[in-house]
Amino acid sequence: MEIYNYLKKLHNACLEGVEKLSFDKKHRRCLHLIGLYGSIIEFTGSLICLIEKKHRTGVPPIFRSLLEASVEFSNLHNDATYGYHMDAIYQEQWLKLLKEAQTKQNPYLADISNLPNLDELVTETKTKLQALIDKGYRPLNIFQRFDKAGMVNEYRSLYNSLCNDSHSNIRSLIDRHMEINGKDYSVVFYKDSPIEDYLPYIDSATRLLLDTSLKVHSFFKSEGLENFEKLDDELQSIRNNYTT
Repeated sequence: MEIYNYLKKLHNACLEGVEKLSFDKKHRRCLHLIGLYGSIIEFTGSLICLIEKKHRTGVPPIFRSLLEASVEFSNLHNDATYGYHMDAIYQEQWLKLLKEAQTKQNPYLADISNLPNLDELVTETKTKLQALIDKGYRPLNIFQRFDKAGMVNEYRSLYNSLCNDSHSNIRSLIDRHMEINGKDYSVVFYKDSPIEDYLPYIDSATRLLLDTSLKVHSFFKSEGLENFEKLDDELQSIRNNYTT
């Protein structure tokens, strides 16, 4: 499949292109943009490996993570203050973990529960979170993040389907393990799906990876931008073969 071969080519181009990126690692916005870009590249690499091995069950959850990372990248790229919302989420999640450790009932958090300054850490994290909230930077839920990125339609359609796969509900079990044969059906493991079944993920991952690459190389004024602009033209030609 032409678009799949292109995705692999694009992934390799991204790995080569990062060597042309230069940024101030002491600047948190720059650091987090690069980190998100790296995650998008690696999630794409994971998708390619799973598709190569026909491990279809792992594809939707990995693509969901890729999509979420793309939303975060887009928001941070478009708005420097979005980093404060990311920090609020970071503090909120740490606070939940620390409070759970305070109960001393969760064996998975035994090391944290035994910290001599645990109460102080809880108070410090509460203070940091409240300071961000007071400045207007609340932790955003996943819908609010998609909304801020201008991707409500994607949230209400594509992301909904991805969540069903990740949560292993009935819809996902039917898709993964059932093959209909007339009025009967078979239960199968490692369903041998043709690569065409992966087209929605391949196409979407390609567009997200390329868009992010164009943005990151433009943002950091990289010499590699021209190469990704050429790759963009190539993608448009390929997509014209199967889209309207």
